[in-house]
Amino acid sequence: MLLVRHLAVLAVACSAGQPAPTSGGPSAPGKPNEANRSGSELPAAAPPPATSSSVPGAPTPLKLEAPPGDSRPAGNFPPKDIAPPHPRSAVADDGKWQPFPPGAPFAKTVIHPHETSRFIAVTILAVDLASVSLRFMPGTEDLGGQQVPFSAGLVPAAENPRLLAVFNGGFQPRHGRWGMKVGEWAIVPPRDPGCTLALFADGSLRLRSWPALAASVAEMRAFRQTPPCLVEEGALHPDLLAGRDKAWAGHTPGIVTRRRSAVGLDEHGGLLFYAIGVEATPRLLAEALRVAGARNAAELDINWNWTRFLVFEQGSEGTPRVAAALVPGEFSKTGYVSRPSERDFFYLLRK
Repeated sequence: MLLVRHLAVLAVACSAGQPAPTSGGPSAPGKPNEANRSGSELPAAAPPPATSSSVPGAPTPLKLEAPPGDSRPAGNFPPKDIAPPHPRSAVADDGKWQPFPPGAPFAKTVIHPHETSRFIAVTILAVDLASVSLRFMPGTEDLGGQQVPFSAGLVPAAENPRLLAVFNGGFQPRHGRWGMKVGEWAIVPPRDPGCTLALFADGSLRLRSWPALAASVAEMRAFRQTPPCLVEEGALHPDLLAGRDKAWAGHTPGIVTRRRSAVGLDEHGGLLFYAIGVEATPRLLAEALRVAGARNAAELDINWNWTRFLVFEQGSEGTPRVAAALVPGEFSKTGYVSRPSERDFFYLLRK
């Protein structure tokens, strides 16, 4: 039955002019129609971000509003609670930041960005960058045969005692050829349309289109590119506003993307956001992150197998183990620390 289903997905992809899906593992049970990979057709160079008023007939993006009585300053941790964007689709505790897990420098909330559907949800985690450091690691299948002086796919053993969490990276290099660099090793060269999460030697982070960051490449400890920015300098990408979301693997005929992930930074660079959208289009994912406070945001990977934020605890044997997942999914308890990952990932260390 699984073979028949896989052949059906291949037939749909080929009939749509897409390359056959590639795999890094089996699809999760109950997700038979989910796209396996996307982004294989390179998008054209993206125009600069625009407000909705510059796209005739486009709906107005959601606005960030704090509930009455919330006096916490923006940019501090935890973030200010936000009013649900649509009363008809809101459920209890939407927009309220809760510790996840207790004692960690993380807080999570859920936003329903669709006007009427409660089935479409985006779970967002806010990370206090005053308490943690972000690192990037390519996976074993990302190197393309390059020899590197580190163990790809693993958190360095010396950093295991400070490991707090791991979250997924982006599309494989063959699906878009988005840039990837660690230290002096450029795994994939950068492309101008790519939204780039840059990790600087001084510990700061920036998230912008490559032309806005290229002049400071010598100061970067690492960078990872994705398709064009979902949100840049507070504005949704004009293609999203116009309903053109192919660059983000938004539409594949006959195939549904069940989950997609994204990363964002707030205006002050003090909060990192990670999001998983369930049944959310790239546009709705962007809307939710903007409402949560992200001034810049980038889509990461898609689908059940490749979207995860895992919180680690120190095991009795001295090896970190997964203690909690932001959203249920497939993962190994000791992946990233004792079992190398085929795919790239980010990880968070306690300062």
